Amino acid sequence: MLVNLEINRKNLEKNLGKIRSINKNIICVIKDNAYGLGIENIFPILLENSCNYFAVAYIEEAIKIREILKNFEKEKKLDFLKNRQIKIMALNYIEPENFKYVIENNVEVTVFNFLQLYDYLKILDKSFENTALKIHIKVNSGMNRLGFNESEILKLIEVIKKYEKNHKNNKLEIISIFSHVSDAENQIETETQVEKYEKIIKIFDKSDVKYQYKHLQASPLLFKYKEKYNYDFARVGMALYGMEPLSYDTGLADVITVKSQIINIRNVKKNDKISYGSKGIVKRDSKIGIVSVGYAHGFQKQIENSLQAYVLVNGKKAKIIGEICMDMIFVDLTDIENVKVNDEVVIIGSQKNIENEITEKITLRQVAKWAGTIQDDVLTKFSAIKKQ
Repeated sequence: MLVNLEINRKNLEKNLGKIRSINKNIICVIKDNAYGLGIENIFPILLENSCNYFAVAYIEEAIKIREILKNFEKEKKLDFLKNRQIKIMALNYIEPENFKYVIENNVEVTVFNFLQLYDYLKILDKSFENTALKIHIKVNSGMNRLGFNESEILKLIEVIKKYEKNHKNNKLEIISIFSHVSDAENQIETETQVEKYEKIIKIFDKSDVKYQYKHLQASPLLFKYKEKYNYDFARVGMALYGMEPLSYDTGLADVITVKSQIINIRNVKKNDKISYGSKGIVKRDSKIGIVSVGYAHGFQKQIENSLQAYVLVNGKKAKIIGEICMDMIFVDLTDIENVKVNDEVVIIGSQKNIENEITEKITLRQVAKWAGTIQDDVLTKFSAIKKQ
């Protein structure tokens, strides 16, 4: 394949160490196929670095994890799994038809509204005797996406009391009560959400509801306030993969490099048009390289609207010109010497200039800025690229 995404294991491990220096207890978020990097690529690295708790979005991802573990067992790659229980938490909605798998494979589900809770209880009553469903209760502290509101907590506790583990119905085992902070860099908003979360926790505690853990931190809250909001766990995704969670650098290592190559070089005259439409008109006689990457690979089309966007060729910046095509882009090679067809092009990552030994770098944050989006969006779009 002409476009490759390389995963730097050592840098992922560095980021893991940096995270653990703040909160040693982490739930590794590998949802949405490990942010597009492939659960099959990321999960084994985390396992080998003593990670035991994982958060996914959907049941299909939990199934994939269990299949990987079964393959390890078949291949006798079990040395790093001795005496360890691997836990899986599903963050999104689990369809009722998948409950048999959830129960049999010990998947922990997130409960965030009454309709969902009642549906789950009906299934448990009808099909699973003497079985307790492991749940994480999500509460709304201010993001207003998922979660029970403070005004609903007493009613929720009333339902839980009828079904919690060790009660005669024995249908629910509460693993955690958690929430999510929407804007970690806004201190006032963050403190308001934390206060609301802690107020809700006190209601559960006052009612003597049994649960195991509390967790509020995601990557931004963790790096902004360090140990201040540690609780029992931190749920960490973006920081693992080298995405800076704040508006300033926190020293995370780059985990991915995206590379392609030049497949054609053209010499064009001043005022010639480049690519579709009339955006790419050259202002001088130019040498133009065609690079085998485009929006079909996840290189976002909006990048064509940025005057700053570039790739790296021979360790130098080659400006992107004209509209981005489905599987090609055009770059200005006029001021870069000794470029030839098949030369490497760095889309995200580092490349050394062989003339002066200076290393240039393109980060996920830069590409996100060019595209007018966020780093997570850029990374997950690359899911179609071959991973190495």
